[in-house]
Amino acid sequence: MQAIERTFAILRALAHGQERAGISEIARRADLPKSTTSRILASLEALGMVERLGERYGLGASLAALTATTAPVGSLRELARPELVELADLLGDNASLVVDDGDEVLYVETVTPSEVQVQVQDWTGERLPYHAAAAGLALMSSWSDLEREHFATAGPTAFTPFTATSPDSLASKMNELEATGVIWTLQEFAEDVNGVGAVIKGPGGALVGAINVYGPTYRFPGDRPRDEIAKAVTDACQRITARLTS
Repeated sequence: MQAIERTFAILRALAHGQERAGISEIARRADLPKSTTSRILASLEALGMVERLGERYGLGASLAALTATTAPVGSLRELARPELVELADLLGDNASLVVDDGDEVLYVETVTPSEVQVQVQDWTGERLPYHAAAAGLALMSSWSDLEREHFATAGPTAFTPFTATSPDSLASKMNELEATGVIWTLQEFAEDVNGVGAVIKGPGGALVGAINVYGPTYRFPGDRPRDEIAKAVTDACQRITARLTS
């Protein structure tokens, strides 16, 4: 009986939180020892009851009904992939699903157009700082002004001369997102890569992820109008949101 009670304490802790959490945070919520929490989470993950991204856990797809505020990553990936395929085919460059992973963002899925001869790196399974990717910057829109200011004053890495690292440059990115629905990164992580990102919302309007489309500077955005690309990306995000909240 005690094992069952502990298992449900962990599931309730995950259902209660609005974001994925690490073992220490889950243990605190469930009022359990960290070692016990780790062992139970491992068993639940093996059964598909919880899903782990990096060092953070969320409810598995089979337990989606337990919470109205968390979008299981597996379900999000399934819903997003057709949109990523369509974007990659339409725009001719990589389209990725990106989610919050604590101090960084995690690339969960990337679709690369097969017909493109020169491709940029597929970041699936990799983490990047928030300010390094258009999708990460888009996810920063859920932060308060003070949180973004603290991030900037902590001295984030300037990967190129164009990287947004100051409070003013980050505020400008947030204004761009509010005005256009997307954030562009132009040679900000690498001087030969451009990207664009937009957010995906879940139940209650919480940000559950973002789409990032990126490609080499000579080709992306190329001759295609930026507002046309922005519409394609935001429309894809909205369709995913509609499926998550239906």
